[in-house]
Amino acid sequence: MARQVDVAWRSLRRCTPVRKTSISTYNSNRLFYSSFPMNLPKIPPVSPSVVHESLVTTLPNHKALQRMRSLLQQPHRRVLFLTGSSAVNSSVRKILENESPAFELERHGHGIFGVREFCQLLLRESGRERRIFNSAQLLALLLHNGIALAGNSTTSTLQRRKGVHDLLQLFRLLEQEGVSIEQYEAVAATSSEHLSRELASMYRRYHNVLSQQNVTSWDGLVLEMLELCGVQRESVTEQEMEFSRIAVQAYTDVVVDDVHRMTSAMARLIGHLCAQESIQSSASFSSVLLDTEQCSRTLLLEQQLEMTASCIGREHQVTHCVKSFDKALEKRAKRQMFAKQVLTSNAKLLGRIECPVPLQCLKFDTFEAEVNEISTFLSQKRQSSATIQATVLCPSNADVHRIAMGFRNQGLSIQIPNPSFAATTNARGGFIHLFDEPGVNAVYSLLCALCFPSDSRHLYNVLRSDYVDLPAELLSWLMEKNHQSHANLFVVLETFIQSHEKTFETTSQLIRKDKVAELPKSVALAIENGFQKASSFITLMKQLRDESHQLSTVEIVHRFLQKSGKLEAVLCPSSVAQEHESSCLADFLRELEMAQSIVKSEQLTFVVPYLQHLRETALTSSISREDTLEHNQMNNEMGRGCIRVLPLTKHALESAMASKGEEEDSHHVLIFMSMRDSKFPGRMKRLTLPLPYELLRKPFPVQTRSHYLEQCERLVYEALMRVEYTELVLSYTNLVTFPSSKRESLSRIFHPLWNQNSDSKAIVLNRNSQDTESNDSNVSSKDSIRRHLLINQDQSDHTFSTTLSKVMDRMYQLIKRMLLSSSMKRSRSRENELAIPLDQKQEIETPHKESPAYSNKMPHSRARVVTTFSHEPSHLSYSQIATYQRCPHRYYLGRIMKLNGNVSTSMMYGSALHAAVAAFATYLAQAQRHGKITEEIKTLAAAKATKAFEQSWSQDGYGLFASEEQAFVVYERGLNALNEFMGMHFWDTQLKEIVCVEQAFSFHVSEANVELRGVWDRVDLVLNPIGDGTSSFVVKEFKSNMGGTLRNMQKLAIDSLQLKLYMYALRQVYGEAPYGATLQQIGGNQSDRIKTESTPKVAIEKGFVPFSDKVEQEAIDAIVDVASSLRRGNFEARPSFAECAFCPYAQSACHFATDEARQLAKDRLKG
Repeated sequence: MARQVDVAWRSLRRCTPVRKTSISTYNSNRLFYSSFPMNLPKIPPVSPSVVHESLVTTLPNHKALQRMRSLLQQPHRRVLFLTGSSAVNSSVRKILENESPAFELERHGHGIFGVREFCQLLLRESGRERRIFNSAQLLALLLHNGIALAGNSTTSTLQRRKGVHDLLQLFRLLEQEGVSIEQYEAVAATSSEHLSRELASMYRRYHNVLSQQNVTSWDGLVLEMLELCGVQRESVTEQEMEFSRIAVQAYTDVVVDDVHRMTSAMARLIGHLCAQESIQSSASFSSVLLDTEQCSRTLLLEQQLEMTASCIGREHQVTHCVKSFDKALEKRAKRQMFAKQVLTSNAKLLGRIECPVPLQCLKFDTFEAEVNEISTFLSQKRQSSATIQATVLCPSNADVHRIAMGFRNQGLSIQIPNPSFAATTNARGGFIHLFDEPGVNAVYSLLCALCFPSDSRHLYNVLRSDYVDLPAELLSWLMEKNHQSHANLFVVLETFIQSHEKTFETTSQLIRKDKVAELPKSVALAIENGFQKASSFITLMKQLRDESHQLSTVEIVHRFLQKSGKLEAVLCPSSVAQEHESSCLADFLRELEMAQSIVKSEQLTFVVPYLQHLRETALTSSISREDTLEHNQMNNEMGRGCIRVLPLTKHALESAMASKGEEEDSHHVLIFMSMRDSKFPGRMKRLTLPLPYELLRKPFPVQTRSHYLEQCERLVYEALMRVEYTELVLSYTNLVTFPSSKRESLSRIFHPLWNQNSDSKAIVLNRNSQDTESNDSNVSSKDSIRRHLLINQDQSDHTFSTTLSKVMDRMYQLIKRMLLSSSMKRSRSRENELAIPLDQKQEIETPHKESPAYSNKMPHSRARVVTTFSHEPSHLSYSQIATYQRCPHRYYLGRIMKLNGNVSTSMMYGSALHAAVAAFATYLAQAQRHGKITEEIKTLAAAKATKAFEQSWSQDGYGLFASEEQAFVVYERGLNALNEFMGMHFWDTQLKEIVCVEQAFSFHVSEANVELRGVWDRVDLVLNPIGDGTSSFVVKEFKSNMGGTLRNMQKLAIDSLQLKLYMYALRQVYGEAPYGATLQQIGGNQSDRIKTESTPKVAIEKGFVPFSDKVEQEAIDAIVDVASSLRRGNFEARPSFAECAFCPYAQSACHFATDEARQLAKDRLKG
């Protein structure tokens, strides 16, 4: 067995592609051997002096490349090229490799490295190789070893993880500055703060743990090299001097590029190595933003070089040159003056400077409108010139992926220059954890299910994965049947298998008995196959539980892959998807192997807790799916016109500049997109622990708001100066996310550039129509109502998101009026009192008592601490009323605290279907007003609806689905429901005309002294069922049914408060009562039932509620009850299984359900 596991492990390692971020794997230099290749020239005699040149510029240039070319042409020279960033991202390296292959440079004794990769190579050749841990792995290691401050260890898990993360940030900063353990302890000993001494001891313990596990960080490599070379000590031993000499004895010259991107430790190390005896000349190249600035890293490098040269007795000559190029300065003078406006220190001195290139300032209502408008603009530019270049800068990685996805939907070719931006994020920009990757998720869940048998969540993931693929219908039926029991899912599944074997009935027969409904043949067949899968899975789980005490964790994974039949596909992938899954599984096995080493045990019960620590970090896979699928396409587009989308960060700008060749673009459009103030500058992230400033070098970490804003200003200035552009666009949106009540504003950093000069084109793109005409209370005829609705429909032919923007404007004004001083509120209290009816006054003055029904329902409820302040609602809507009736505390969290709840798959499914149905009805309504409905019109309307559904559906379902297969199944179900709905639409023989679609309404309810708002899904004009030829209005509301279960629509319609409110609203707004309201399901096999009905009357009565005075009174009572309860400040939680199971705040902000369960358990124990 062990041999089989070893073979599988080696096979998985062979399947793993070489990491592109590690340049050292391509080099074979044996630095610590005295012999060199025979074809290399003899090493020249040691030069008695060293000559170093430092060039600091403010403009991009290729001086480092010219220096390298000059040295490479001399056969007796062996050049070491080092860069402050990774060598893979170096523009000099890319250009040199285009001129000569990398192995040719290496064969002639030259080396091209990043500083970190060079340190890794030196340590490997000296026998001190360590595994490199990223931030996520280091965080898990600290959590596992309990390295945390005393106060954080006793707090919650979340606070403890945040504290350890802050501690790791401090340790990384110390490593970047080259601070040794002894130096930190010496400074902490002189401090009067106990926290500083505790942090110093934690720093030592941190390095001891890294040493025990033989791991380190990238910055730890540089720190270890400093210690081996003795740079941090005043007296250097002979062994340390010998190590420094041997490290660079194979080279005669050193060229250092991007010094400004180095850490302090890197600069000191390179300065030390440049002073060694074998080095004849060295040169460093760096850049600064402003002419008056100096590069602190260059000064540190020169200082260390002089110190080392003096120590070993070498003559040295250091030339420091701050150079600018007259031709380039003359060309960039106007652009530099314009860019300096964003710097606060220069804004008042410069005044208003015109932009030297065409400038457009664009404001949008929604993010969708912004993407559509910018993509149209870029498409036109690409049509006019095929070689045009465009760079789009946005605030965050999430915006990068949203914008890139929107551009791709518009048919534009998008390029994300740095693969790391696209490697580990989903369509919303969130990180894809390694344990959430396809294939890995099921294996990780299996290990957790074996370690924690009572955890049904992980077992559910395994059952729904491709490894088991248990039918959703069978699993849903089992969970629904046993949702009131306290048994875990494994026990439920095992009991079902045993009872099924005793009774000779099929599974589909059991479900039919329970559901009292016939199942389709395909569903029944799937369920029968699912029984066989469930039986096999139960047997496998029992075997793995028994073997988990004898086998290692890696062997358990191998056994699971073998039994599930996936091992062959993992070892020998036959498609791109399988190759990606195999690579991710190889990464997971490496983490599993390291976890066994860290916990010093191979047993499952010890390994899984460490894996759970890793699960709470941002651990990602080493291989990107986008790298696999789009790598060749991106390479082909590099030479042609392309659109680069990247975040506005320093790292992204430097990577973009590094990817640029020697030739400048002929026409380049620079776009700052979605630049809202909440994201850029946004919130500042600072270190929360005290910093040892005595050991740090300038520039210090940003710790104040003013310095953070200055840093953001410099970032924008750098973007305006580094990117060669001939046209500039600046845009932002009022509403970025949908739905959102938060109004956005332009980033304060860009205020000096916004619409400053008369030549710049400032446009406010507002897709909203003119304000809706005021309601006429005297309108009574149907023609007037119909004409008013049609005018509004023609004027507002826009999406629902833009309608929401107009509603939010009104809400914003109402909220501003609410935030008046208390004195003004008291002066109006009498008016409000007169406006409230007498019965509501008594309700407000009388203390609220809990209803007897609720008291009997929760006899053991303890006293809760809830918010009881009076809340005056600016308006009410159906969603607000329904939310409050379900749970007042849920209303408080969502509507008053403005907390964002978790998005569910049903919400996304329903939103996409509503958008499609609205597009379908809107097109038909427009066609009806201009002529007859033909077959061509029906086809075009169906195409519009399908396109709207596809545009509303995110690529990965907002990351809510367990796999792509599950997302595809739900997507197909939604399309089938839409097609069924559209086919059913034309069977309604009573429909005369679609009057309006997605029409907003608002009016004042005098009984409750509040405004009621809402949006009708549809208002139809239908023929009266009595057959007299007259017509009436019917309000239509649509509901999706993702589960596909049968529903009693008539009962749902009778109980629907929404229909009652919307019928009442139609009467109040237009003065005439509707005939009734219909609740219609989108899909759900309703078309088959309508076809079988004998009379058309039944079609409208399915889910139909007629309007009456009783219905109107029930609607008014609901509004009055909720409004009065809000004014009383009643926000008490009502925990129940049905509500808490689907509450978006149950897992985050609300904990009443768990508190109730604990209290009931305590009461039972006492009883």
